[in-house]
Amino acid sequence: MTGMRSQRQPGPDAPTLLTPPGEPPGQAPRVSRGPRWAWAALAGLLLLVVAVVFALPGLVERFPGSAVPAPPPVEETPGPSDEVPATLEAYLQLRARLELEHAAAWGEPDWSIAAARVADGDRHFAQRRFAAAGREYGAGLDLLRRLEASRPLLLSEALEEGTAALARDDAGTAITRFEKALAIEPDHPEAARGLARARVRDAVVTQMALGEAAEANRDLDGAAAAYRQAVVLDAAFEPALAALDRVSEEMTARDFMAAMSRGLAALEAGRMAEAESALAAAERLRPGDPAVADAGARLKRVKARAGLERLRRKAVAAAAAEGWRVAAGLYREALAIDPLAGFALEGLRRAEARIRLHEQFDHYLERPDRLYADGPLANAEALLESTGPAGPAEPRLAEKIDRLGELVRRAGTPVPVTLSSDGATSVVLYRVGELGLFSTRHLELLPGEYTAVGRRPGYRDVRKVFKVRPGSDPTPVVVRCEEPI
Repeated sequence: MTGMRSQRQPGPDAPTLLTPPGEPPGQAPRVSRGPRWAWAALAGLLLLVVAVVFALPGLVERFPGSAVPAPPPVEETPGPSDEVPATLEAYLQLRARLELEHAAAWGEPDWSIAAARVADGDRHFAQRRFAAAGREYGAGLDLLRRLEASRPLLLSEALEEGTAALARDDAGTAITRFEKALAIEPDHPEAARGLARARVRDAVVTQMALGEAAEANRDLDGAAAAYRQAVVLDAAFEPALAALDRVSEEMTARDFMAAMSRGLAALEAGRMAEAESALAAAERLRPGDPAVADAGARLKRVKARAGLERLRRKAVAAAAAEGWRVAAGLYREALAIDPLAGFALEGLRRAEARIRLHEQFDHYLERPDRLYADGPLANAEALLESTGPAGPAEPRLAEKIDRLGELVRRAGTPVPVTLSSDGATSVVLYRVGELGLFSTRHLELLPGEYTAVGRRPGYRDVRKVFKVRPGSDPTPVVVRCEEPI
Protein backbone atom coordinates (compact mmCIF):
# COMPACT_ATOMS: atom_id res chain seq x y z
CA MET A 1 0.00 0.00 0.00
CA THR A 2 1.27 3.51 -0.73
CA GLY A 3 0.18 6.48 1.35
CA MET A 4 1.70 9.27 3.50
CA ARG A 5 2.61 9.65 7.14
CA SER A 6 4.75 12.13 9.19
CA GLN A 7 8.30 11.06 10.03
CA ARG A 8 10.56 13.31 12.07
CA GLN A 9 14.19 13.44 10.95
CA PRO A 10 17.10 13.74 13.43
CA GLY A 11 18.02 17.20 14.59
CA PRO A 12 15.96 19.95 16.19
CA ASP A 13 15.73 22.01 13.03
CA ALA A 14 14.86 19.21 10.59
CA PRO A 15 11.65 19.77 8.62
CA THR A 16 8.68 17.46 8.88
CA LEU A 17 8.57 15.13 5.82
CA LEU A 18 5.68 13.03 4.52
CA THR A 19 6.65 9.52 3.33
CA PRO A 20 4.79 6.30 2.43
CA PRO A 21 3.95 4.26 5.57
CA GLY A 22 6.43 1.52 6.37
CA GLU A 23 9.04 2.77 3.77
CA PRO A 24 12.26 4.75 4.20
CA PRO A 25 11.99 8.30 2.86
CA GLY A 26 12.57 8.66 -0.83
CA GLN A 27 12.02 4.98 -1.69
CA ALA A 28 9.27 3.46 -3.83
CA PRO A 29 6.48 1.75 -1.84
CA ARG A 30 6.59 -2.00 -1.35
CA VAL A 31 3.95 -4.43 -2.63
CA SER A 32 1.32 -5.30 -0.09
CA ARG A 33 1.85 -8.49 1.85
CA GLY A 34 -1.73 -9.63 1.45
CA PRO A 35 -5.37 -8.58 1.42
CA ARG A 36 -5.95 -9.22 5.14
CA TRP A 37 -4.70 -5.80 6.28
CA ALA A 38 -5.02 -3.90 2.99
CA TRP A 39 -8.33 -2.24 3.73
CA ALA A 40 -7.42 -1.42 7.34
CA ALA A 41 -4.22 0.25 6.15
CA LEU A 42 -6.16 2.16 3.49
CA ALA A 43 -8.56 3.57 6.08
CA GLY A 44 -5.68 4.64 8.34
CA LEU A 45 -3.84 6.28 5.49
CA LEU A 46 -6.90 8.25 4.42
CA LEU A 47 -7.41 9.53 7.96
CA LEU A 48 -3.73 10.48 8.12
CA VAL A 49 -3.94 12.35 4.79
CA VAL A 50 -6.93 14.33 6.01
CA ALA A 51 -5.12 15.17 9.25
CA VAL A 52 -1.98 16.30 7.44
CA VAL A 53 -3.86 18.32 4.85
CA PHE A 54 -6.24 20.16 7.12
CA ALA A 55 -4.81 20.10 10.63
CA LEU A 56 -1.09 20.56 10.20
CA PRO A 57 -1.18 24.08 8.68
CA GLY A 58 -3.48 25.30 11.44
CA LEU A 59 -1.26 23.91 14.16
CA VAL A 60 1.78 25.64 12.71
CA GLU A 61 -0.02 28.99 12.60
CA ARG A 62 -1.43 28.48 16.11
CA PHE A 63 1.92 27.78 17.71
CA PRO A 64 4.47 30.01 15.98
CA GLY A 65 7.02 29.46 18.72
CA SER A 66 6.86 25.70 18.49
CA ALA A 67 9.95 23.53 18.08
CA VAL A 68 8.65 22.51 14.65
CA PRO A 69 9.99 25.11 12.22
CA ALA A 70 7.81 26.67 9.60
CA PRO A 71 8.20 25.12 6.14
CA PRO A 72 10.39 27.01 3.70
CA PRO A 73 8.72 29.31 1.24
CA VAL A 74 7.20 27.45 -1.66
CA GLU A 75 5.98 28.50 -5.00
CA GLU A 76 2.52 26.97 -4.59
CA THR A 77 -0.59 27.54 -2.59
CA PRO A 78 -0.37 27.18 1.20
CA GLY A 79 -2.78 24.24 1.20
CA PRO A 80 -3.93 21.49 -1.18
CA SER A 81 -7.24 21.55 -2.94
CA ASP A 82 -9.76 18.77 -2.34
CA GLU A 83 -8.69 17.21 -5.63
CA VAL A 84 -5.27 16.00 -4.38
CA PRO A 85 -6.54 13.86 -1.47
CA ALA A 86 -9.37 12.57 -3.66
CA THR A 87 -6.88 11.51 -6.33
CA LEU A 88 -4.71 9.77 -3.76
CA GLU A 89 -7.73 8.06 -2.25
CA ALA A 90 -8.84 6.78 -5.70
CA TYR A 91 -5.31 5.51 -6.34
CA LEU A 92 -5.18 3.69 -2.99
CA GLN A 93 -8.56 2.10 -3.50
CA LEU A 94 -7.71 0.90 -6.99
CA ARG A 95 -4.28 -0.35 -5.87
CA ALA A 96 -5.84 -2.32 -2.99
CA ARG A 97 -8.32 -3.94 -5.35
CA LEU A 98 -5.61 -4.82 -7.86
CA GLU A 99 -3.43 -6.25 -5.10
CA LEU A 100 -6.24 -8.65 -4.27
CA GLU A 101 -6.16 -9.63 -7.92
CA HIS A 102 -2.37 -10.30 -7.85
CA ALA A 103 -1.55 -7.41 -10.18
CA ALA A 104 2.02 -7.30 -8.90
CA ALA A 105 2.56 -10.65 -10.64
CA TRP A 106 1.20 -9.62 -14.04
CA GLY A 107 1.12 -5.84 -14.19
CA GLU A 108 4.78 -4.99 -14.66
CA PRO A 109 6.22 -2.57 -15.53
CA ASP A 110 3.15 -0.34 -15.08
CA TRP A 111 2.61 -1.57 -11.52
CA SER A 112 6.05 -0.46 -10.31
CA ILE A 113 6.01 2.75 -12.38
CA ALA A 114 2.66 3.75 -10.82
CA ALA A 115 4.08 3.13 -7.33
CA ALA A 116 7.15 5.23 -8.13
CA ARG A 117 5.02 8.13 -9.44
CA VAL A 118 2.92 8.12 -6.27
CA ALA A 119 6.10 8.00 -4.15
CA ASP A 120 7.26 11.12 -5.99
CA GLY A 121 3.88 12.65 -5.24
CA ASP A 122 4.40 11.90 -1.54
CA ARG A 123 7.70 13.77 -1.57
CA HIS A 124 6.10 16.75 -3.33
CA PHE A 125 3.28 16.74 -0.81
CA ALA A 126 5.73 16.69 2.09
CA GLN A 127 7.38 19.78 0.59
CA ARG A 128 3.95 21.44 0.17
CA ARG A 129 4.19 21.36 -3.61
CA PHE A 130 0.60 20.24 -3.83
CA ALA A 131 0.06 20.77 -7.56
CA ALA A 132 3.08 18.62 -8.36
CA ALA A 133 1.89 16.02 -5.86
CA GLY A 134 -1.51 16.02 -7.55
CA ARG A 135 0.07 15.48 -10.97
CA GLU A 136 2.10 12.52 -9.73
CA TYR A 137 -0.88 10.99 -7.93
CA GLY A 138 -2.95 11.42 -11.09
CA ALA A 139 -0.24 9.84 -13.20
CA GLY A 140 -0.09 6.84 -10.86
CA LEU A 141 -3.87 6.52 -10.87
CA ASP A 142 -3.99 6.71 -14.70
CA LEU A 143 -1.36 3.97 -14.97
CA LEU A 144 -3.36 1.64 -12.69
CA ARG A 145 -6.57 2.40 -14.56
CA ARG A 146 -4.93 1.56 -17.89
CA LEU A 147 -3.47 -1.57 -16.31
CA GLU A 148 -6.88 -2.68 -15.08
CA ALA A 149 -8.45 -1.97 -18.47
CA SER A 150 -5.73 -3.93 -20.27
CA ARG A 151 -6.25 -7.05 -18.17
CA PRO A 152 -8.35 -8.97 -20.77
CA LEU A 153 -5.80 -8.10 -23.49
CA LEU A 154 -2.91 -9.20 -21.27
CA LEU A 155 -4.71 -12.46 -20.59
CA SER A 156 -5.33 -13.09 -24.27
CA GLU A 157 -1.72 -12.27 -25.17
CA ALA A 158 -0.37 -14.56 -22.45
CA LEU A 159 -2.55 -17.43 -23.66
CA GLU A 160 -1.57 -16.90 -27.29
CA GLU A 161 2.13 -16.66 -26.50
CA GLY A 162 1.98 -19.74 -24.25
CA THR A 163 0.17 -21.77 -26.90
CA ALA A 164 2.65 -20.71 -29.59
CA ALA A 165 5.60 -21.59 -27.36
CA LEU A 166 4.06 -24.97 -26.61
CA ALA A 167 3.60 -25.64 -30.33
CA ARG A 168 7.34 -25.13 -30.93
CA ASP A 169 8.24 -27.17 -27.79
CA ASP A 170 9.61 -24.11 -25.96
CA ALA A 171 8.58 -25.35 -22.53
CA GLY A 172 10.24 -22.56 -20.51
CA THR A 173 8.49 -19.73 -22.37
CA ALA A 174 5.18 -21.60 -22.33
CA ILE A 175 5.38 -22.10 -18.56
CA THR A 176 6.11 -18.39 -18.00
CA ARG A 177 3.21 -17.25 -20.20
CA PHE A 178 0.66 -19.67 -18.78
CA GLU A 179 1.69 -18.77 -15.22
CA LYS A 180 1.10 -15.12 -16.07
CA ALA A 181 -2.33 -16.00 -17.48
CA LEU A 182 -3.19 -17.84 -14.27
CA ALA A 183 -2.01 -14.88 -12.21
CA ILE A 184 -4.45 -12.71 -14.16
CA GLU A 185 -7.28 -15.26 -13.90
CA PRO A 186 -6.42 -18.03 -11.39
CA ASP A 187 -9.14 -20.48 -12.48
CA HIS A 188 -8.77 -20.10 -16.23
CA PRO A 189 -9.17 -23.67 -17.62
CA GLU A 190 -7.17 -23.14 -20.83
CA ALA A 191 -4.26 -21.65 -18.92
CA ALA A 192 -4.32 -24.46 -16.36
CA ARG A 193 -4.30 -27.11 -19.12
CA GLY A 194 -1.55 -25.30 -20.99
CA LEU A 195 0.63 -25.01 -17.89
CA ALA A 196 0.20 -28.72 -17.09
CA ARG A 197 1.19 -29.64 -20.65
CA ALA A 198 4.13 -27.21 -20.68
CA ARG A 199 5.57 -28.66 -17.47
CA VAL A 200 5.85 -32.14 -19.05
CA ARG A 201 6.77 -31.05 -22.57
CA ASP A 202 10.50 -31.72 -22.16
CA ALA A 203 9.77 -35.24 -20.94
CA VAL A 204 7.35 -35.75 -23.85
CA VAL A 205 9.99 -34.66 -26.36
CA THR A 206 12.46 -37.10 -24.78
CA GLN A 207 10.00 -39.98 -25.13
CA MET A 208 9.29 -39.06 -28.74
CA ALA A 209 13.01 -39.18 -29.54
CA LEU A 210 13.28 -42.61 -27.92
CA GLY A 211 10.29 -43.85 -29.90
CA GLU A 212 11.64 -42.58 -33.20
CA ALA A 213 15.00 -44.26 -32.56
CA ALA A 214 13.35 -47.57 -31.69
CA GLU A 215 11.08 -47.39 -34.72
CA ALA A 216 14.07 -46.77 -36.99
CA ASN A 217 15.60 -50.01 -35.63
CA ARG A 218 12.30 -51.90 -36.22
CA ASP A 219 11.84 -52.30 -32.47
CA LEU A 220 8.10 -51.82 -32.67
CA ASP A 221 7.44 -52.80 -29.07
CA GLY A 222 10.03 -50.35 -27.77
CA ALA A 223 8.72 -47.59 -30.02
CA ALA A 224 5.14 -48.21 -28.89
CA ALA A 225 6.20 -48.10 -25.23
CA ALA A 226 7.93 -44.74 -25.71
CA TYR A 227 5.07 -43.20 -27.68
CA ARG A 228 2.59 -44.55 -25.15
CA GLN A 229 4.51 -42.92 -22.31
CA ALA A 230 4.44 -39.64 -24.22
CA VAL A 231 0.65 -39.92 -24.49
CA VAL A 232 0.43 -40.70 -20.77
CA LEU A 233 2.34 -37.50 -20.06
CA ASP A 234 0.25 -35.39 -22.49
CA ALA A 235 -2.88 -37.02 -23.87
CA ALA A 236 -3.43 -34.07 -26.25
CA PHE A 237 -0.02 -34.23 -27.93
CA GLU A 238 -0.97 -35.03 -31.51
CA PRO A 239 2.47 -36.21 -32.77
CA ALA A 240 2.57 -38.87 -30.05
CA LEU A 241 -0.98 -40.00 -30.78
CA ALA A 242 -0.28 -40.29 -34.51
CA ALA A 243 2.99 -42.16 -33.95
CA LEU A 244 1.38 -44.55 -31.52
CA ASP A 245 -1.45 -45.29 -33.99
CA ARG A 246 1.04 -45.94 -36.78
CA VAL A 247 3.23 -48.30 -34.77
CA SER A 248 0.21 -50.06 -33.25
CA GLU A 249 -1.13 -50.86 -36.71
CA GLU A 250 2.21 -52.35 -37.74
CA MET A 251 2.29 -54.46 -34.57
CA THR A 252 -1.26 -55.66 -35.22
CA ALA A 253 -0.36 -56.87 -38.71
CA ARG A 254 2.73 -58.66 -37.40
CA ASP A 255 0.87 -60.36 -34.54
CA PHE A 256 -2.06 -61.34 -36.79
CA MET A 257 0.14 -63.22 -39.21
CA ALA A 258 1.90 -65.03 -36.36
CA ALA A 259 -1.41 -66.03 -34.73
CA MET A 260 -2.85 -67.37 -38.01
CA SER A 261 0.28 -69.44 -38.65
CA ARG A 262 0.08 -71.00 -35.18
CA GLY A 263 -3.65 -71.69 -35.47
CA LEU A 264 -3.50 -73.44 -38.86
CA ALA A 265 -0.54 -75.57 -37.81
CA ALA A 266 -2.31 -76.67 -34.63
CA LEU A 267 -5.52 -77.44 -36.53
CA GLU A 268 -3.68 -79.71 -38.96
CA ALA A 269 -2.05 -81.53 -36.05
CA GLY A 270 -5.34 -82.01 -34.19
CA ARG A 271 -4.39 -79.78 -31.27
CA MET A 272 -7.82 -78.22 -30.91
CA ALA A 273 -7.22 -76.12 -27.81
CA GLU A 274 -4.06 -74.58 -29.23
CA ALA A 275 -5.76 -73.92 -32.57
CA GLU A 276 -8.74 -72.28 -30.89
CA SER A 277 -6.52 -70.04 -28.75
CA ALA A 278 -4.46 -68.90 -31.74
CA LEU A 279 -7.50 -68.20 -33.93
CA ALA A 280 -9.16 -66.31 -31.09
CA ALA A 281 -6.06 -64.12 -30.82
CA ALA A 282 -6.18 -63.49 -34.58
CA GLU A 283 -9.88 -62.57 -34.37
CA ARG A 284 -9.20 -60.07 -31.59
CA LEU A 285 -6.52 -58.44 -33.71
CA ARG A 286 -8.65 -58.26 -36.88
CA PRO A 287 -12.32 -58.90 -36.16
CA GLY A 288 -14.22 -60.30 -39.13
CA ASP A 289 -11.17 -61.18 -41.22
CA PRO A 290 -12.18 -63.83 -43.86
CA ALA A 291 -9.12 -65.97 -43.20
CA VAL A 292 -10.03 -66.24 -39.54
CA ALA A 293 -13.64 -67.09 -40.44
CA ASP A 294 -12.60 -69.95 -42.75
CA ALA A 295 -10.20 -71.46 -40.25
CA GLY A 296 -12.80 -71.05 -37.52
CA ALA A 297 -15.42 -72.95 -39.52
CA ARG A 298 -13.02 -75.87 -39.98
CA LEU A 299 -12.19 -75.85 -36.31
CA LYS A 300 -15.87 -75.80 -35.38
CA ARG A 301 -16.68 -78.91 -37.41
CA VAL A 302 -13.81 -80.88 -35.96
CA LYS A 303 -14.66 -79.77 -32.46
CA ALA A 304 -18.33 -80.67 -32.92
CA ARG A 305 -17.57 -84.27 -33.72
CA ALA A 306 -15.11 -84.60 -30.88
CA GLY A 307 -17.42 -82.77 -28.51
CA LEU A 308 -20.44 -84.98 -29.18
CA GLU A 309 -18.47 -88.10 -28.43
CA ARG A 310 -17.03 -86.64 -25.29
CA LEU A 311 -20.48 -85.58 -24.05
CA ARG A 312 -21.99 -88.96 -24.83
CA ARG A 313 -19.37 -90.79 -22.75
CA LYS A 314 -19.75 -88.40 -19.83
CA ALA A 315 -23.58 -88.55 -19.89
CA VAL A 316 -23.60 -92.36 -19.89
CA ALA A 317 -21.26 -92.36 -16.89
CA ALA A 318 -23.43 -89.84 -15.03
CA ALA A 319 -26.60 -91.86 -15.67
CA ALA A 320 -24.92 -95.03 -14.44
CA ALA A 321 -24.15 -93.24 -11.18
CA GLU A 322 -27.78 -91.95 -10.95
CA GLY A 323 -26.54 -88.42 -11.56
CA TRP A 324 -29.60 -87.65 -13.62
CA ARG A 325 -29.32 -83.86 -13.45
CA VAL A 326 -25.71 -83.99 -14.61
CA ALA A 327 -26.63 -86.42 -17.38
CA ALA A 328 -29.50 -84.18 -18.51
CA GLY A 329 -27.19 -81.18 -18.68
CA LEU A 330 -24.70 -83.12 -20.81
CA TYR A 331 -27.42 -84.30 -23.18
CA ARG A 332 -28.60 -80.70 -23.56
CA GLU A 333 -25.05 -79.62 -24.42
CA ALA A 334 -24.94 -82.33 -27.09
CA LEU A 335 -28.23 -81.16 -28.56
CA ALA A 336 -26.92 -77.60 -28.67
CA ILE A 337 -24.14 -78.91 -30.94
CA ASP A 338 -26.41 -81.17 -32.99
CA PRO A 339 -30.18 -80.90 -32.35
CA LEU A 340 -30.75 -84.24 -34.13
CA ALA A 341 -28.26 -86.32 -32.13
CA GLY A 342 -30.27 -89.47 -31.36
CA PHE A 343 -28.34 -90.57 -28.29
CA ALA A 344 -28.90 -87.13 -26.75
CA LEU A 345 -32.65 -87.05 -27.48
CA GLU A 346 -33.29 -90.50 -25.94
CA GLY A 347 -30.91 -89.94 -23.03
CA LEU A 348 -32.49 -86.59 -22.12
CA ARG A 349 -36.01 -88.10 -22.12
CA ARG A 350 -34.98 -90.86 -19.68
CA ALA A 351 -32.95 -88.50 -17.47
CA GLU A 352 -35.80 -86.01 -17.11
CA ALA A 353 -38.23 -88.81 -16.19
CA ARG A 354 -35.87 -90.03 -13.46
CA ILE A 355 -35.37 -86.47 -12.18
CA ARG A 356 -39.15 -86.06 -11.77
CA LEU A 357 -39.40 -89.40 -9.96
CA HIS A 358 -36.68 -88.51 -7.47
CA GLU A 359 -38.30 -85.12 -6.89
CA GLN A 360 -41.58 -86.85 -5.97
CA PHE A 361 -39.85 -89.04 -3.41
CA ASP A 362 -37.84 -86.10 -2.04
CA HIS A 363 -41.07 -84.13 -1.59
CA TYR A 364 -42.10 -86.50 1.21
CA LEU A 365 -38.67 -87.52 2.47
CA GLU A 366 -37.62 -83.94 3.13
CA ARG A 367 -40.88 -83.15 5.00
CA PRO A 368 -42.24 -86.39 6.53
CA ASP A 369 -44.97 -84.47 8.38
CA ARG A 370 -46.75 -84.03 5.05
CA LEU A 371 -47.74 -87.71 5.40
CA TYR A 372 -49.78 -86.97 8.54
CA ALA A 373 -52.66 -85.66 6.42
CA ASP A 374 -55.01 -88.02 4.61
CA GLY A 375 -54.52 -86.65 1.06
CA PRO A 376 -50.70 -86.61 0.99
CA LEU A 377 -50.57 -90.01 2.65
CA ALA A 378 -52.76 -91.49 -0.09
CA ASN A 379 -50.58 -89.84 -2.76
CA ALA A 380 -47.43 -91.30 -1.24
CA GLU A 381 -48.99 -94.78 -1.20
CA ALA A 382 -49.93 -94.42 -4.88
CA LEU A 383 -46.37 -93.28 -5.72
CA LEU A 384 -44.88 -96.36 -4.08
CA GLU A 385 -47.29 -98.63 -5.89
CA SER A 386 -46.65 -97.09 -9.33
CA THR A 387 -42.88 -97.08 -8.95
CA GLY A 388 -42.45 -100.65 -7.86
CA PRO A 389 -39.06 -101.99 -6.86
CA ALA A 390 -35.90 -100.34 -8.20
CA GLY A 391 -33.40 -102.31 -10.25
CA PRO A 392 -29.89 -103.10 -9.05
CA ALA A 393 -28.48 -100.27 -11.19
CA GLU A 394 -30.38 -97.67 -9.12
CA PRO A 395 -29.44 -98.12 -5.46
CA ARG A 396 -30.24 -94.48 -4.63
CA LEU A 397 -33.79 -94.88 -5.88
CA ALA A 398 -34.14 -98.18 -4.03
CA GLU A 399 -33.07 -96.50 -0.79
CA LYS A 400 -35.66 -93.73 -1.26
CA ILE A 401 -38.39 -96.29 -1.96
CA ASP A 402 -37.56 -98.12 1.27
CA ARG A 403 -37.46 -94.92 3.34
CA LEU A 404 -40.80 -93.65 2.01
CA GLY A 405 -42.40 -97.05 2.53
CA GLU A 406 -41.38 -97.00 6.20
CA LEU A 407 -42.68 -93.45 6.65
CA VAL A 408 -46.01 -94.39 5.09
CA ARG A 409 -46.27 -97.43 7.35
CA ARG A 410 -45.60 -95.38 10.47
CA ALA A 411 -47.98 -92.63 9.35
CA GLY A 412 -50.76 -95.21 9.08
CA THR A 413 -50.09 -96.78 12.50
CA PRO A 414 -52.18 -95.41 15.44
CA VAL A 415 -50.31 -94.03 18.47
CA PRO A 416 -51.60 -94.29 22.09
CA VAL A 417 -52.67 -90.90 23.46
CA THR A 418 -54.00 -90.04 26.94
CA LEU A 419 -56.31 -87.06 27.56
CA SER A 420 -56.78 -85.74 31.10
CA SER A 421 -59.70 -83.58 32.30
CA ASP A 422 -61.59 -82.76 35.53
CA GLY A 423 -64.87 -84.59 34.95
CA ALA A 424 -66.68 -81.27 34.72
CA THR A 425 -65.38 -80.10 31.37
CA SER A 426 -67.03 -81.37 28.20
CA VAL A 427 -64.37 -82.17 25.63
CA VAL A 428 -64.61 -82.29 21.85
CA LEU A 429 -61.67 -83.69 19.84
CA TYR A 430 -61.77 -82.51 16.25
CA ARG A 431 -61.23 -85.22 13.57
CA VAL A 432 -62.40 -87.73 16.26
CA GLY A 433 -65.67 -86.55 17.83
CA GLU A 434 -67.43 -85.67 21.11
CA LEU A 435 -65.64 -87.14 24.13
CA GLY A 436 -67.90 -85.63 26.80
CA LEU A 437 -67.01 -85.50 30.51
CA PHE A 438 -64.12 -87.58 31.82
CA SER A 439 -61.14 -87.54 34.08
CA THR A 440 -58.90 -89.70 31.87
CA ARG A 441 -59.45 -91.01 28.34
CA HIS A 442 -57.10 -93.33 26.42
CA LEU A 443 -57.21 -93.11 22.64
CA GLU A 444 -55.43 -94.61 19.60
CA LEU A 445 -54.79 -91.75 17.14
CA LEU A 446 -53.07 -91.71 13.76
CA PRO A 447 -50.07 -89.36 13.55
CA GLY A 448 -51.13 -85.80 12.78
CA GLU A 449 -52.23 -82.54 14.38
CA TYR A 450 -55.32 -82.47 16.61
CA THR A 451 -57.38 -79.80 18.36
CA ALA A 452 -59.25 -80.42 21.64
CA VAL A 453 -61.85 -77.91 22.88
CA GLY A 454 -63.18 -77.91 26.46
CA ARG A 455 -66.40 -76.22 27.60
CA ARG A 456 -67.86 -75.76 31.11
CA PRO A 457 -70.76 -73.57 32.15
CA GLY A 458 -69.54 -70.45 33.95
CA TYR A 459 -65.96 -70.89 32.72
CA ARG A 460 -64.00 -69.68 29.76
CA ASP A 461 -63.56 -72.26 26.98
CA VAL A 462 -60.12 -73.81 26.53
CA ARG A 463 -58.47 -74.90 23.29
CA LYS A 464 -55.51 -77.27 23.09
CA VAL A 465 -53.65 -78.06 19.86
CA PHE A 466 -51.28 -81.02 20.01
CA LYS A 467 -49.35 -83.17 17.59
CA VAL A 468 -49.26 -86.92 17.48
CA ARG A 469 -46.10 -88.42 16.04
CA PRO A 470 -44.84 -91.98 15.80
CA GLY A 471 -43.01 -92.66 19.07
CA SER A 472 -44.22 -89.34 20.54
CA ASP A 473 -44.12 -88.43 24.26
CA PRO A 474 -46.89 -90.26 26.20
CA THR A 475 -47.42 -87.23 28.48
CA PRO A 476 -51.23 -86.75 28.91
CA VAL A 477 -52.91 -83.85 27.12
CA VAL A 478 -54.76 -81.80 29.81
CA VAL A 479 -58.07 -80.17 28.83
CA ARG A 480 -59.76 -78.35 31.76
CA CYS A 481 -61.79 -75.15 32.01
CA GLU A 482 -60.34 -73.36 35.04
CA GLU A 483 -60.95 -69.62 34.47
CA PRO A 484 -64.38 -68.46 35.76
CA ILE A 485 -66.21 -65.95 33.62
